[in-house]
Amino acid sequence: MNILILGMPNVGKTSLYNLITNKNNNIIHDTIGTTRDWHVSPLKSNSNIDVYDTPGIINQKNLVTKSVSNIIRKIDIFVYVIDYKDENYFIDKELINELRKFNKEILVIINKDDNFKQDKKIDSLGIKNIFFISCSHNIGIDVFLDFLSKYDAKDNKLIKYDFSLGLFGKTNVGKSTLLNKLVGFERSIVSNQPKTTTDIVSSSYKFKGNTYSIKDTAGLIKKNKIDKNSLDFYVTKKTLSIINEINLNIFLIDIEQGFDTQSKKIFNLIYQKSNILLFIINKTDLVKKNKKKIINELIKDINYEFSQSKNIIIIPISTLNKKDILFLKNKIRELILEINKNISTSQINKWLNHVVENNSHPRINGKEVKFKYGTQVSKNPLTIKIFSNFSKEISNSYKRYLLNNFYNFFKIKSRNLKILFSKSKNPYD
Repeated sequence: MNILILGMPNVGKTSLYNLITNKNNNIIHDTIGTTRDWHVSPLKSNSNIDVYDTPGIINQKNLVTKSVSNIIRKIDIFVYVIDYKDENYFIDKELINELRKFNKEILVIINKDDNFKQDKKIDSLGIKNIFFISCSHNIGIDVFLDFLSKYDAKDNKLIKYDFSLGLFGKTNVGKSTLLNKLVGFERSIVSNQPKTTTDIVSSSYKFKGNTYSIKDTAGLIKKNKIDKNSLDFYVTKKTLSIINEINLNIFLIDIEQGFDTQSKKIFNLIYQKSNILLFIINKTDLVKKNKKKIINELIKDINYEFSQSKNIIIIPISTLNKKDILFLKNKIRELILEINKNISTSQINKWLNHVVENNSHPRINGKEVKFKYGTQVSKNPLTIKIFSNFSKEISNSYKRYLLNNFYNFFKIKSRNLKILFSKSKNPYD
């Protein structure tokens, strides 16, 4: 069963959503229109019931109504939220009458009411089941949950995702458009208006037998440049918090804006936390003259900025080109399969013996440096631990030699690698 939370902006829809799903995932802020896209999580008292959080029902250039219309066919129950302190119920009454046209159950939540007094204006809404709650004081929530538990829910199986993707970048570089193209429908709101996406938008798609979860993040702003009480601060903080949860981070720039100072600052934030990073030069369709030259110059600029990196793959695309999207899907699949590839201990030790025979480490304090064995201890990022009679004393130049040789030996093109050293406990070494 699916429940859709509706209402005007800032009436407490997202607060209610967080309370009844026990997720606390969605950003709550006084700024009008903080929630600009819908979100879904299971009801905390019944995982077979999915709860959808939506933007406020307002017609700002048709951004919101389009989003809601995409999921309304899935919904079994409408939950309409009203701010008790707002006495102008006539707008809510009109909207509730519009919802009646869909012939679905309608429940009304009166939020921010600590006195629980029903008046004639509320009666005039013509709704049988009305609940008086206070989200800020967690009052009345249990009564509402008990009511929902009486419904027979459909036995929906949870989707098991094989891999996860994250879309990052400045505002209006095409993240939401790319998400829509990957999933195959208008999942995320697209607009020329800056900061249309103010929260993380999740969706999924299937490709060649695998299911991918994908998150469209809000455009990032440098945290030290914004007020800690502002919406931008919370948006940026939340976006950065999910990077480590993602298998493949995808960073976008607009070809016309280029790899500018702000993009570089944001990229550094993502790059430092990423096992592997796919760099997309987007909107190539906008360039009509000298396209190849402009793209090559951008790639050169990116490679120069991060010359020591092995984990950045650069792809120019246009989200309007179906061939580009298909190529991108295949590339994403290829990269993620590489990320999840394990290297056996026997293979690592074969490499280690080979590399030491060709170039041994110089003696340390007159003692021979003996590398006992190596093993993979993590795949995100790919981490190899080598046991030796020395650990902290291994020279930086030899570490670089091992890293480069490992990349070449195992033909790793796009995966970040760490090699750690641990001192063996043999007292005779």
